[in-house]
Amino acid sequence: MIVDLVIANLLSDSIVVSPYLQNATPTSIVVAWETKGTNQESTVEYGTTDALGLWAQGESTKTVEDHLVHHVELKDLPPDTRIWYRVQTGSESHGNHVFRTPALASSERRQRFVAYSDMQLDEANPKKHREIVEKGIVPWSIKYADAELDAALDFVLIPGDLVSTGGNHTHWTRDFFSQGSSLFQSVPFFAAPGNHEQDHPLYFRYLDLPKNGTPGFEEHWYWTDQGNCRIIGLDTNGDYRLKEQLVWLDAVLESAAKADHIDFVFAQFHHPHLSESWTPGETPFSTEVVEKMVRFSEATSKPSVHFFGHTHSYSRGQDRDHAHGMVNVASGMGNPDYWWEYPQADYEEFEISTPDWGFCHVETTAGDDPTMTLRRLSRGNEFLSKDNEQTDLFILKRYPVAPDTPRGLEPHAKSGPVPTSGAIFSGTNFQDADAREGRNFAHESHWQIAAGESLDDFADPLQEDWRRYRNIWRPSNKEEGWHSVNTVLNSDVTRNVFDEPLPPNQNLFWRVRYRDENLAWSDWSQPVPFSTENSELKRAPQKRENSTKSTSPQAADPTLSRWGDSP
Repeated sequence: MIVDLVIANLLSDSIVVSPYLQNATPTSIVVAWETKGTNQESTVEYGTTDALGLWAQGESTKTVEDHLVHHVELKDLPPDTRIWYRVQTGSESHGNHVFRTPALASSERRQRFVAYSDMQLDEANPKKHREIVEKGIVPWSIKYADAELDAALDFVLIPGDLVSTGGNHTHWTRDFFSQGSSLFQSVPFFAAPGNHEQDHPLYFRYLDLPKNGTPGFEEHWYWTDQGNCRIIGLDTNGDYRLKEQLVWLDAVLESAAKADHIDFVFAQFHHPHLSESWTPGETPFSTEVVEKMVRFSEATSKPSVHFFGHTHSYSRGQDRDHAHGMVNVASGMGNPDYWWEYPQADYEEFEISTPDWGFCHVETTAGDDPTMTLRRLSRGNEFLSKDNEQTDLFILKRYPVAPDTPRGLEPHAKSGPVPTSGAIFSGTNFQDADAREGRNFAHESHWQIAAGESLDDFADPLQEDWRRYRNIWRPSNKEEGWHSVNTVLNSDVTRNVFDEPLPPNQNLFWRVRYRDENLAWSDWSQPVPFSTENSELKRAPQKRENSTKSTSPQAADPTLSRWGDSP
């Protein structure tokens, strides 16, 4: 009797990580969970009703001493169908849970997903990840879709720093899986490795990602198609900033260019190409990736977006000339990077940066007018709490309607010479056939001055300005670094004052183009001739009203070190 009890205790198992979903396709998905104990049984019961009726078995792998992670692939599933499931290891079971298989791309069903990152432990706010999930992502998504969670969200993207320490088992079980369990049980997630994962085996044992990367680097980089979206995961950590990854990316983008069902391409990687709130986190390898995505969008007219983290703030910007968006989707728990704490820069590519916790919700539609709508939902920060407040809206269209071509008004040949500094240039009012009830307004303008009037003359302009209706950035008061302010004093982008002085006694030409919120540019206006005054004529320069020009990063202060993180 005593022997039987000892044996029973040795074989008893407990589930320490509840079921979570990986590697979803229209006909398959991987169900994973972790147990403490020695029982290697990996069984999933499932079915299209809560009666289940089907079962599948998989394999288990050791995570740490006396712990096993179980992975079971369910195959031959019907697309776009609700599936109930329960996991079983020995006498322990967990469920019934429910998920929905992805739809076939041919169905042209909308896609909804969430992107957030950097949920590593904040000692002062150790349950923030749970709050983001249980008070943010889950209820907001359900309310927005007016549907249960499995139908409200199709997948989740996490571009790195899932945990504080990749080799710390507790960080995985307590901070990541436990706090995100109500989301991960019903919605599959695709991740990319951050520096905090430390390239540790636990990351690869827990996750099951598409194994279509370069041979030998499987799961470091991969791609998957979800509806009309190509999702690309990349590894921007130091040991993997390799030519092999860039060559692979070229092939994946070429494939997306040829795929008729793909309207949008999303890449996720951890390290930023540019970071307004923490410039030391920037990585030249990420810049190479972004340049490839911009060229892809230029060549195909298919919009692209890259999601990143590393910097603990929300940031969103766009390429000047093409439909490529840049979005920092942090922070899921990591302490926000407040203004004036670190070396920072006001980049003209970015129009909003805010130090807060939160997540991004993305919805794409297919059909005749494929559209991507991204919303930032903020939970605030340590100084100001927010309850899923929408702080940003970003809309891209596969086939945007461009604004009407503007006409240059002032100055012109008959208006007389203008001062070399402070002259006001103005174009006609913004007009866009795609405008609708307060949306699709004059978002940006691009101004050029050249010494000639042909297009070739403007290839190397004397002056060039890129203006935007807003620039949400750092306050001037260092005591108010917990919030952001709009540094643009005048949102009218149809008027401009150039930053640099113009050459005196010159006959020049200028032109302008307008951009709407879908990142569609108008054609350039016809070049307008004008002349400048003699430089000896002194005039008081006019105050700059709508500058969004980049500034150089602050000099790095060696006393400012980032807790638990390094580029």
